[in-house]
Amino acid sequence: MSVLRSGLVGACCLVVSLFAGAAKANCQAFLAPYFQHAQQSGAAVGFSYVSMQGSGAVGYATSSQLGPGQGMLKVNAQGNLDSQVSPWSYATTQLFSDRKSSNQPFTINSPDSMDLVVSPTGTVWLISNTWGVTATINNPVCVNNVLYGWGPSIGNYTHDALYIFRFFNTAFLT
Repeated sequence: MSVLRSGLVGACCLVVSLFAGAAKANCQAFLAPYFQHAQQSGAAVGFSYVSMQGSGAVGYATSSQLGPGQGMLKVNAQGNLDSQVSPWSYATTQLFSDRKSSNQPFTINSPDSMDLVVSPTGTVWLISNTWGVTATINNPVCVNNVLYGWGPSIGNYTHDALYIFRFFNTAFLT
C-alpha cells in the first residue's frame, strides 16, 4: 500500500510540475507577439486588468482610455514589458470597488497610482505607487487571450487576490 501511495504522490507531483512548465511555455508563446510589437518604433502594448480580492474588493485599471502614454508598456533594458520605460514613464490610474461616491463604486475621486512589469514568461509585478508595495504574480496561466494568476492583494487586505490581464498592441499616444 505504501508503494502505491508513493507512486500516486509522485504521479501527482509530476502532473503539477508538467502543468507549471506548460503554463510558462503557454505564457511565453502568448506574450511573444506583444514583446515583438513593443520593440517597434512608436509602438506600445496596452493592457486592462482586474483584481478580485478575498475581501470582496475589486480593482480595475486600463491603458486604453487614459491620457497620453498612461499605462503604455515598452521593453526595458532587462527585456521585460514595463510601464516605467523612459520617456514613456507614466503611471496608470487604478480604481477600487470599495471606494465609493454616493454609493457608486470605483469612484474616480480616489484613484491609486500603479505601474506594471511583465516578464517574457508571464511573471507580473504590479507596483502600487500609492501603497509602496509590489504584488508578484508567479506561475500565471495564459489562455483565451488573457493572463491570470494569484498574488498578494494590495492595500489593507490580507487575502490573496486573483489578477486577470488582457494585453493589446497599440501606438504610443503623444
